[in-house]
Amino acid sequence: MNAIRRLLLIRHGLPDYSARKAEDEPPGPPLSCVGREQIRQSIAVVRPLGPVAIYSSPLARARQSAALVATALGLPVRVDTDLKEWHRSERLHQVNERSARWLRRWLQSDEPCAAVFGHASPLLSILRTALFLPHFHWWRRGSREHFVLNTCDRFELSMGSVFELVFEPHSVTARCRHHPQPRIVNLTRRGVVRRFPRPTLVGENLEVRRPNFGRLIGYTG
Repeated sequence: MNAIRRLLLIRHGLPDYSARKAEDEPPGPPLSCVGREQIRQSIAVVRPLGPVAIYSSPLARARQSAALVATALGLPVRVDTDLKEWHRSERLHQVNERSARWLRRWLQSDEPCAAVFGHASPLLSILRTALFLPHFHWWRRGSREHFVLNTCDRFELSMGSVFELVFEPHSVTARCRHHPQPRIVNLTRRGVVRRFPRPTLVGENLEVRRPNFGRLIGYTG
């Protein structure tokens, strides 16, 4: 593979919850006007990094987010079901497995830079897999709406945020490139902002660099 490759992880913008569609069932709620503005802000961040491919979850809010950037860059959107939202019928390890499966496929390609539009859980899973960080439960058992911070990465993917994964021969670096304004971590149907992961004493991580263990075991193909 190339000496340096980049994967841009972009969470969809704020959905339009007034549509009253289940978030984990297709097509899910569409992108709201605020969500469109959040994604438009990301174009200035994504364009200079030069993605040659754009991938998206099949759900509407992710596809519409991807389409805004794809149109600006003159690229098609490739939809992949492995990038879909965490469904209520799945266990978290199943989300981790399909996210890792997608990452492996991309690492075996020859694309120097690609952008991925998706959802918090699958994108966090890709980050942790690439960095070889453990996957912990980040919600209280029996109460998925109650989020707790017990992971070692402390990444906070706000809606419309852009995270960059840089793969080099001996290291993998994850860094936050952009949080949009307004910055919305999560919003309930009642209009109340719900923060997750919860704030910590040391705050969120903006950059993490780890050895490229994947290359050592042949994960990169």
